[in-house]
Amino acid sequence: MQIREILWASDGSNESRGALRWGELLAKRLGSKVVAFTVLETPNLSNLAVAEDLKRELTAIETKTRQRETKRIERIKELLLRKGFNAETEIATGIPHEEILKVAQSRPVDLVVMGRRGLNAWARMLLGSTTAKVLREVHVPVLTVRQSAGKPTVKDILVPTDFARSDAAALDWAMGLAGEFGAAVTLLHIFEAHKSWDSVKGGSMGRLRDAATKKLQSIIAAIPNEKRKGIVITENVKVFPRPWSGIVDFARKRKVDIIVMSTHGRKGVPRFFLGSAAESVIKNAPCPVIAVKR
Repeated sequence: MQIREILWASDGSNESRGALRWGELLAKRLGSKVVAFTVLETPNLSNLAVAEDLKRELTAIETKTRQRETKRIERIKELLLRKGFNAETEIATGIPHEEILKVAQSRPVDLVVMGRRGLNAWARMLLGSTTAKVLREVHVPVLTVRQSAGKPTVKDILVPTDFARSDAAALDWAMGLAGEFGAAVTLLHIFEAHKSWDSVKGGSMGRLRDAATKKLQSIIAAIPNEKRKGIVITENVKVFPRPWSGIVDFARKRKVDIIVMSTHGRKGVPRFFLGSAAESVIKNAPCPVIAVKR
């Protein structure tokens, strides 16, 4: 598995710092460069008649902010270098998600790492607007980390699937991680139905569960032997009222270390390629999530 550069998008929040710990874990194992990146937001005054003294005041504030952020990000770079990482920094001015997209496109970035909510979220269950926009538009996988995430470890990887072709990219990523960390992989399919149906052993529901299990087994069997070597892969089929809640419930009960899933949207407009199920999982998952595009 090759990850040349990990772009750590930092806004100074606790979740952002937690995301860096996961970035360090991956960079250490894979020999990746860590790019510490932050964006300075400035008010758009182009359509306002602003007095010169106010312009000077705002310019002074922006200068102080840049100096403070430069010191913060350079201090983190020094810490990374002391730990033996290949690290560098970049600072941009503008709209955060747009600048993150620009730097991800202009550099050989293979993974973006960031906090789930950041500093701009106003509700516990809300996905930060910057994170959501990056997830929808960036061309590389994104690892999102919530504030309460524990010590980074990769021993148990969950890969949800609804049998879409785009799920193959997520499974490939998960197998790569499993090979690097010696982790187990669980391939999970959620039937959208009331949980009481899960107790039905025969009849139509039982046959559907059997069909889904066989489909998961065929997906596992199709993985090349060189990728499967030494990796324990299991399949699981669950019934839940909503697929995303079933994924979150399974991850919580199983105490999964990380979820790797596709971001495709299957209903209506794909919302810039971020499916509603993927967004709901990212909002509510008890562990970090790597969102992978097809």
